[in-house]
Amino acid sequence: MSTSTPRQPKGIPVGGQFAATTHTEPSVSLGAPTVAPEYVGTRLKELGLSAHLNLDQLDEIASRLNDSKDFTDRNIQTVADELHLRAHGYSASKARDAEEGLRILRAAGNNDQADALEAVTDARLANARGAAKEFGAHRAEPLPDGKTIPVPHDDPRLQAGEVFDRVLAEDQVFNHSSVSGYPQDTQSIRFQANRPLTDAEAYALSGVVGYANRSAIGGEALDNPAVGPSRDTPFSFIAHIDTNKGRQGDFQKFEAMIPDIIANGSQLRPTKGNTRAIEAFGDPDLKLEVYYAE
Repeated sequence: MSTSTPRQPKGIPVGGQFAATTHTEPSVSLGAPTVAPEYVGTRLKELGLSAHLNLDQLDEIASRLNDSKDFTDRNIQTVADELHLRAHGYSASKARDAEEGLRILRAAGNNDQADALEAVTDARLANARGAAKEFGAHRAEPLPDGKTIPVPHDDPRLQAGEVFDRVLAEDQVFNHSSVSGYPQDTQSIRFQANRPLTDAEAYALSGVVGYANRSAIGGEALDNPAVGPSRDTPFSFIAHIDTNKGRQGDFQKFEAMIPDIIANGSQLRPTKGNTRAIEAFGDPDLKLEVYYAE
């Protein structure tokens, strides 16, 4: 007599080790991304800033990055510079650049010049520390971050050449072109260089700006040619141009022309013996950040 196991209707589990069972799906909760101080240290090392910050500062940088959820290198450097400025009166970026400059001088055998520069730098840094402490002591509100709060022109960080998205000068807020887009009716444009400018250099650069304005915007220049642009920091100047009267209004071309004229001069004029209205500035490494007044 044979026995057989009854066939199970299709779709109904028969039991056993691999039997199908009902179960609830696990719940998954994804929290907001965060970074650890070790990550901050790695990025600062890549930026050449790690030697200038201590462990407590790394912790604070990580905390502020996690609060803002902005983990870009630019924000890491911005926060690191702010903390270093608060502690020492100058930014970590400036400390890095100064050390690199001294290294280049000494590598070239210019030890006397390096020693002299180091002595002058030490004196200036001492003054910067005092200015930063005095500036902070008179401020009850948070330190301007240059994003939500514009940085005023007398802020020691701005006076030392740091670049911010938003700057307050001449009772106007100037927005960096990378965050403001192209303006509709501005009458003031601020330019900040990557090194200090003499008044003569600022005057010469205002000629570069004026040429680019005539070619690309067509706005009416408002500055007195005999006086030149106004200065708000050793690194910057403000040109006053009534862009309402601009015929072309091509700000993209305007911004593109400025570094080209600085490096190469204006275009040759065949009708005037292939001369240039503006010669090359003589410093191809000079860069200008552009800010438009609100």
